[in-house]
Amino acid sequence: MKEVDLKMNEQEKYEIIKELVDHNGSKNRASKKLDISRRQIEKSHNQHQYA
Repeated sequence: MKEVDLKMNEQEKYEIIKELVDHNGSKNRASKKLDISRRQIEKSHNQHQYA
């Protein structure tokens, strides 16, 4: 697989999306896995939704 360098915010966004996919969209489960709050996931999603 090709390795890609990501900026810090892109890496964070990738990790959040990956966990949401792995947990069938459950923000609660993804936040527990990432050890961040559900609000942080929602805030990140809202910031990147229109990007």
